[in-house]
Amino acid sequence: MSGDINVIFRACESIVSQDRLGPYVRSFYLYQTTRRSQTELPTRFWNMLQKALWKMRCLDVLYIDDPARANTWILSDIPKIPFQLREANFRLPWNRHIIKFLESQNKLRQFQISGGVDEDAPQFEDGSLPDLCTFDGHLASAMQLLSLPCGLRHLRIPLDRSTNKQLLDFIPKLAAISRTLRSLNIIHMPEELSVEAIKLISFVCPDLHYVGIIPLPMTFPHRSMIHDALLAMHNLRDLEIDVSRWSPLPNTGSLQRMLATELHTYCSSLEHIILRTGSNRTLWYFDGNEWNVSENGQHLLVDGLWKNR
Repeated sequence: MSGDINVIFRACESIVSQDRLGPYVRSFYLYQTTRRSQTELPTRFWNMLQKALWKMRCLDVLYIDDPARANTWILSDIPKIPFQLREANFRLPWNRHIIKFLESQNKLRQFQISGGVDEDAPQFEDGSLPDLCTFDGHLASAMQLLSLPCGLRHLRIPLDRSTNKQLLDFIPKLAAISRTLRSLNIIHMPEELSVEAIKLISFVCPDLHYVGIIPLPMTFPHRSMIHDALLAMHNLRDLEIDVSRWSPLPNTGSLQRMLATELHTYCSSLEHIILRTGSNRTLWYFDGNEWNVSENGQHLLVDGLWKNR
């Protein structure tokens, strides 16, 4: 693991030139430390990386951040790829090379991809990704995964202006994985969609353990509609809500405790509530009697809560 491209290149050279080294590599991370100075890497670098990957037959974890979002071809020569990944995180486009690579990965459990979806990206072959549990990627990519009989447990989808309007059409399709799905994390959900979205979620996936990030309306009756949806979710343990548009913001501990208590009234199974007020996130937990704020390791727990249920 190194953010220095020269170090990564020399490491790949060593792996390619000395056969004994490749099998020792269990995790490999390619990134550039300073995003401001990220540069497009030469073809010579990618060729060396590809040859090094062919030597890593015990690789479990692979992270590739390509500033150009253009070099998925390094994963295209399937017969020469010796490893079966457990976890992959790609800053790459979702295209035919990625699809074919994923079809070869029968042990992959966690997958994150942040690139856009190419129009000519093919559909998966039946039986692909049988062990996939956690997916983090754009809505169009998630739509393709729903065509597979996989047992997804944790799903995170970042929205943008082009996909906001598709959300309400997408949620009913989660019925295909409602039996296994336990966490649904939707990033950047517009407040005007929050009521309809949570109503659909509670109907399609009532057994979820985690739901977020729901913009909570400040005023009634819209807020009471959120409450009605929560009444139907008897297994919900973690709820992440955004109150950044409230005026004034509920920044004090007493106001936040009152809000947590209010939500708990309609969903008594709740154990954690994450409140977002702008850039701040506050984790509240229920000790059996009252709500308390978590002080230690808060952000580490908040960041991973959606994929731990």
